[in-house]
Amino acid sequence: MANLSFLFLVANTPWVYALAEALAKDFPTHATRSYDWLNYRRLKPKWPSSPKPLFLQRTMQLLPPGYAGSLGNIFQPYLNGKVKHWCRSLEKESGITSWVIAPYPFSAPWVRQIPSERLIYYNLDEYIYYQPSRKEQILRQEAELVNRAKIILCIAQFQVEALRQRYPHRAEAIHHFPLGVVESYLNPKPEKLPEPMTVGYIGNLIERVDWKLVLQVAKACPDITFIFVGGLDGFAGGLSRESWMADREAVLSLSNVRHINKVPQEQVAQYYWSFAVNWMPYDITHPFNQAACPTKVMDGIATGRPMLSTDVPECRLYPEWINVFHSPEAAVNLIKQQLNLIGTQEAFYKSTQQLKFAEQQTWPARARTLVKLLAQYEC
Repeated sequence: MANLSFLFLVANTPWVYALAEALAKDFPTHATRSYDWLNYRRLKPKWPSSPKPLFLQRTMQLLPPGYAGSLGNIFQPYLNGKVKHWCRSLEKESGITSWVIAPYPFSAPWVRQIPSERLIYYNLDEYIYYQPSRKEQILRQEAELVNRAKIILCIAQFQVEALRQRYPHRAEAIHHFPLGVVESYLNPKPEKLPEPMTVGYIGNLIERVDWKLVLQVAKACPDITFIFVGGLDGFAGGLSRESWMADREAVLSLSNVRHINKVPQEQVAQYYWSFAVNWMPYDITHPFNQAACPTKVMDGIATGRPMLSTDVPECRLYPEWINVFHSPEAAVNLIKQQLNLIGTQEAFYKSTQQLKFAEQQTWPARARTLVKLLAQYEC
C-alpha cells in the first residue's frame, strides 16, 4: 500500500466526509469542518455516529461570520497557519507530505503555501449559483484552485465539461469522480416485495422538483400512490417562489399523493427500499440540476428497484439502471410498465444486476479509485 495521507478542508457535506472516512481505513486522514457561529447554532452539526476509522482525525472549527467572505483577508493568516499545522501533524504520522483536498473556492487563499503537487480541487457544484452577487470573486478563487491543483475532481460530468471548456490548458487534470454509494443503502433483501403500486421520492420538496410535471403524472395515475418524503422548507433559487409553491400545494392535495415529513437519516434507506419505483422528477431547466450529481442517483440505484428520472445530465451516464423520460406521458408509460413487472423473474434478475453494479460504486471503491489515480500522477 502506498504511503499516503490526506487533509480534507471544509468536509461539511456528508459526501466529502464519506470519502475522507473511506480513505482513513488505510491512510492517515484529517477531516476538518468549518462553520461560522451563526450557522453552527442553526445547523447543530455533529459527526456521524458510526465508528470512527482507525486513521481518522476530526476537527470542528468555529469562526466568526464572514471568515470566508467579507473578513477573509483578516482570517487568512490564521487559516494558513491552521492548514500548515494540520499538514505537519499528518506528515509526522505518515512520513510524507499530505494531499490537501479543497472542495470550495473560498478556501483558495488558505492553501497558497501548499505545493501544487499535493493539492486537489474537489468540485461539488457550480458555485456561482450559491451567491450570484459574489460571482466574480467565486470565479477568481476557483480559477486559482484549478490552475494550481495537481488534480481536479468533479462529482458531475456536466462540471467536468464546463471546467475543461473554461480551462482548456488543464483539461487532462480534470476528472469525473461521482458520488459513491453509502454501503448501508444497499438493499439487503431485494426479493422482499415493495409496497404495491407506489412511486417514491426522497429529498427537500423545493423548486428543484418539476411540480407541474408531477401534477400531470399523478393526475393521470389515480390508482398509483405517489409518496414524497422530505421537508417543505428551502429554496435553491430558480422559478418564482409563488409559481412552484402553488404547483406543489396542488400535488400534495391530491388523494393519491402521500407526504411524509423529514425522517431520521438512519431511516432513509428503508423508505427507498419500500417504494415499488423510485423517481427523480427534477426540473431540467434548473441550473442546480444541470450541474449536479444528485445523491438520489446512487441512492436510487442502490435500492435494486426501478429508477426513473427527467433528463438530468448525470442520469444519462447510467442508461442501464435509470430510465430517463422527456414528458409527462412518457413518465406515465414508464411507471406503469415498471409496476407491471414487479415480482416477475425479469424484475428480480435486473434488480440483482443493478445491485451488483451498486456494490462497485461504494465510497471504499471511490477511495481505491482515487488512490490509483494519485499513483498515476506520482509515476
